[in-house]
Amino acid sequence: MSTTMTGTGANRSALSQAKRYGILAYGAFGTMADVGMMVAGSVLVGLAVSVLLGGFGLISTDLDLGTGAMIVSALVLGMTGGFFLGLAAEGPLGRGRRLVGFQNWEVGIGRTLAVFLVGLAGLFIYRFLAPILAELPEPLAKGNEAVRAVAVSGMVAMPLVGVPLTMALRMAPWDQAWLRRADMPIMFVVWAVAALIVL
Repeated sequence: MSTTMTGTGANRSALSQAKRYGILAYGAFGTMADVGMMVAGSVLVGLAVSVLLGGFGLISTDLDLGTGAMIVSALVLGMTGGFFLGLAAEGPLGRGRRLVGFQNWEVGIGRTLAVFLVGLAGLFIYRFLAPILAELPEPLAKGNEAVRAVAVSGMVAMPLVGVPLTMALRMAPWDQAWLRRADMPIMFVVWAVAALIVL
């Protein structure tokens, strides 16, 4: 009887641990996916604005396209960027801040693994779209390159800079509310700057 009770207790403990780390994985992946989509959306919208200005001849560009093609490309890029930003806004951005009961190192590892998954998803999208966009106007291919830049920069810069920086904030001795809310903006800035460098 005691053996049965011990086995039941072990099963409950294993189930509780699996549920706990499932919550961590969900929160970490959701947060990193939301930040990644915000970065990708912002970069694509910025690219759309520059293409649109080039289409109207307000800025010089090396793209050898007609005004119509430039405007259509800008609209497609802008709508795609807006779509990413909309997904991030609809998602529970910052849900990682509600990961109570976890050690800082657990949250750090969770976010690091999650950003690798987000980066791999971005690279998959890039490879899938590359042959499709090869015959379309060049700005659309540049938009796809922006997605690749966001994926690569996330996999490199976030584990090295973004995640450790936010973990340092979580361990800060100062009990300031704004410090607890600063991890999402910091990750966005680090990721966006790294993406622009890669791009």
